[in-house]
Amino acid sequence: LRKLAFKIIHSTTIVLPAWQKILSELRMTVSFMPRDVATCWNSTFDMLEYALKHQRAVDVVTQQRELGLRKFELSDNEWLVVEQLYSILKDATLFFSRSTPNLATVIPAMDHIDQQLTT
Repeated sequence: LRKLAFKIIHSTTIVLPAWQKILSELRMTVSFMPRDVATCWNSTFDMLEYALKHQRAVDVVTQQRELGLRKFELSDNEWLVVEQLYSILKDATLFFSRSTPNLATVIPAMDHIDQQLTT
């Protein structure tokens, strides 16, 4: 998804207009997929949330052979992983957003996230 977002944003003459057309045809607000920043999980959370809300558009754009995005097409199993990762990051984001996190709460929460991601 990270690479797909990059391709959409930076292909202003081919892929970006196709993306905007697909969103319009699906009666979705024309918008960009948030960019993922490797050191900031909130950006990953935002990207996954956007992708899940726009799953149909992502599927359509990656299935159009002429756009050259077939390698970014997600299988049903990969979409399931996206949903699971989104769920983990959603819990963490809500946990850290509701109060001022301190070291005593951050470390166990990060350990829990690490455990969830390695199983």
